Amino acid sequence: MRKQSLTLILLLASNFIFAQKELPSYGKIDKDDLLMKECEFDKDAEAYKLISFGDVNYQITGGEFNIVTERRVRIKILKEKGLDKANIKLRFYNKLNYENINSVSGITYNLDNSEKIVTTRLEKSSVYTKKINNQVSEVSFTLPGVKVGSVIEYKFTETKKSIANLDDWYFQDDIPTRTSIYRILVPSIFKFVTQLLTYQQIDQKSEDINQSIFYEQENIKFVSSEKTYTMRDVPALRDEPYMGAPKDYLQRIIFQLSRIEYPNGREEGVMSTWPKLTKELLDDKDFGLQLKKNLPHTKLLDDSLKNVKDDYNKMLVIHGYVRKNMNWDGRESIYSTDGIKSAWDKKSGNNSELNFVLIDLLRDAGLHAYPLLVSTKDNGIVNPIYPFLQQFNNVITLVIIGEKRYVLNAADKYNPSYLIPYDVLDNDALIVDEKKGGWIRLEDKENQSKNVVLFFAQVSPDAEMKGQATVYSYGYSKNPKVKKWKEEKSTFKDNFKKEYTGMTIETLQVKNEDIDTLPLEQKIDFSLPLNSSGEYKYFTLNLFQGLEKNPFIADKRNTDIDFDYRQSYLITGKVIIPDNYEFEELPKSIKMIMPDTSIVLKRMIQRGENSIDFRISLDFSRSFYSVDIYPDLQEFYKELFNALNEQIVIKKKNVNS
Repeated sequence: MRKQSLTLILLLASNFIFAQKELPSYGKIDKDDLLMKECEFDKDAEAYKLISFGDVNYQITGGEFNIVTERRVRIKILKEKGLDKANIKLRFYNKLNYENINSVSGITYNLDNSEKIVTTRLEKSSVYTKKINNQVSEVSFTLPGVKVGSVIEYKFTETKKSIANLDDWYFQDDIPTRTSIYRILVPSIFKFVTQLLTYQQIDQKSEDINQSIFYEQENIKFVSSEKTYTMRDVPALRDEPYMGAPKDYLQRIIFQLSRIEYPNGREEGVMSTWPKLTKELLDDKDFGLQLKKNLPHTKLLDDSLKNVKDDYNKMLVIHGYVRKNMNWDGRESIYSTDGIKSAWDKKSGNNSELNFVLIDLLRDAGLHAYPLLVSTKDNGIVNPIYPFLQQFNNVITLVIIGEKRYVLNAADKYNPSYLIPYDVLDNDALIVDEKKGGWIRLEDKENQSKNVVLFFAQVSPDAEMKGQATVYSYGYSKNPKVKKWKEEKSTFKDNFKKEYTGMTIETLQVKNEDIDTLPLEQKIDFSLPLNSSGEYKYFTLNLFQGLEKNPFIADKRNTDIDFDYRQSYLITGKVIIPDNYEFEELPKSIKMIMPDTSIVLKRMIQRGENSIDFRISLDFSRSFYSVDIYPDLQEFYKELFNALNEQIVIKKKNVNS
C-alpha cells in the first residue's frame, strides 16, 4: 500500500472511538438481579448471562492498523453448577505480537445479611498470562468471592494488528443470555460482506457519521457507518446427543472484508487466497521449513524397511513405527512448537510435530506425503470460501499411492493406516503443497463401526442366566475400545455390564489389539440374574452392543444428528431354559425400516422345545441427519428401542398339565 494511502487511514481512524450506551454502567448493579433466583425463560439454567457486549473500532498505533474490541460480560450465578463461570480463560494469537489482551478488570457483586450490595474487585495480581505455544497465549483469572446468587462482571480489551480479521460475534452461549449487543464503527472505505446466522429476531441500527479529512491539498468528505446488532432473551444451546461442534449452531454474525475503496477512486482487494496462505505456510519456520529438516535414521526402522518393496507396506511400517515409538504430549496446534528434531530426540511432541516427523520419514522412503490442515469434530466445519487459517486446529498426514489416498494421524496411536481418523470425517481438508495443494473431502464410503456378538447362554433352575459371548469390533468400533483396553484396563469390563443390574463378568480375554487388519476380539463368561414378576421370569437379548438406552427422548432438538460414521450391529446366538420352564408368547420376527430406508432393524427368533435361536441386526446406511428430520428419527428410535428391549418371558410349567 502507498504511504500516502496509509496516511489517509491514519487520519480518519483516529476518530473511531465511541462509548458504551444503552447498557447499565460497569460497576453498577440492579439489586433485583442479585435477588433473582432463576432465569425467567429457562428455569433449569445454572447461570444467566445478563450482558454480553462487544464494541469494535479501528485505530492506528505506530503506523499499523489495529482492530480494537472492548468486551464486557455480566453473569448471574444461579446454581452450584454455574460456579465454574467465574473461571475465565481468554486465548489469543501471539505470533509476531499479532494479538494482545489487556486492561482486564472484574467485579463480584453479592448481598450481605442485611441485603446491602457488597462488591469485590479482581486484583491485578490475580490476572495471569501464560504462553501455550509459539502461536497461542492465554489470559486467565477467577472472579473473587463467588457463590450461588452472585453476579460477576468482567471486561477487557483485545487488539489485533489487522484490518480484515474481525471476530465472529456469538449472540448465543451454553447458558441463556438476556442482552447481547455488538457494535462496530466501520470506515466507509472498508467494504465488508456480512452474514447473519440467526433464527431469532435481531434488532439492527445503522447511523452514518460524516467525517472529513485534508488529503492531497483537498478537503475530502466521507461517511462512516456505525452498526449495532442486538438480540435479547437468547436461549442456551445445550449439549445434545450426537451433535457436532456447538459453534456451528450458535446464533452469530460473520464479517468478511472484501475490498478497500480509497477516496481517490483506487480499489484494493484484501482477501487472501488459499494458494497464498499455502505458500506462507511452506515458508514458515514452524511449518514448511520443519519438513526440510533431516532426521537421523534409527537402526530399528531401517531394518524394518530393508526387505519392504511396495509403497503401501512401507507406509504401514513407518506409520506403525511412529505410532509405537512417539507420544503426543496433548498440545494441539497447526504449527511446531519446539521443532521436529527436538520431538524426534524426546520421542514426544505436539500433534503437528509428530505428523511432520511422519511426513519426513515417509518422504525419505520415497513416498508422496503432505501436510493436511484439518478441523476436528469439536472445532467445527471448515468453509473453503473463506481463506482463514483460524478455521483449522490440527495437522495430519496425507499419503498418495497411485490413485489411493491415505489419511494418517501420527498423534493417534490407535487409528490404523486404512481408516480416516473419525474426528475429521465428513469435513473438508487442505493439502499444503505448491503442486499438489488443494481441497479434499474426508469421506469414508468403505468402512464403518461394526459390532458382531456371538452368544450362547443357559438359564439355571434358580433363574440365573450364565453364558459366553464373543464380541468382534471392526473399523471405527475397534479404535476407542483398544484405547480403553490399553489405557484403562482395570475398568474395561464395565463396558459390558454397566447397564445390567447384577451382571457379573467372570472372565475376559482380549485379542488382536495390536493387529490392525483383524477385529478386536473380546471373549467373556458372564452371569446375569433374571428379573421377576410374580411367577414370570424375563430377560433381554439386547446384550453387549451398547444399545440399551434411547438417546433421542427430547421432544425438541436444535442441532443436526452426526453419528460420525455408518454403523452395523449384529447379535446372534442361542438361549436354553431349564426343562421345568416354558416360554410365554415370544416376540415376533420383525423388520423395521426408517422412512428414508437409511436404518433397518431385522429380528428373527426361532423357538425350540426348551431353547430359542435368534438373530438381531441393525444397519445404518447414513451417518448424518439434518435437524428437520428429527421428528421422524425420534419416532423411529422410540419403536426401535421398544423392539430391541422387548423381553423374553418364561415361567415354570404347570405340573398338572
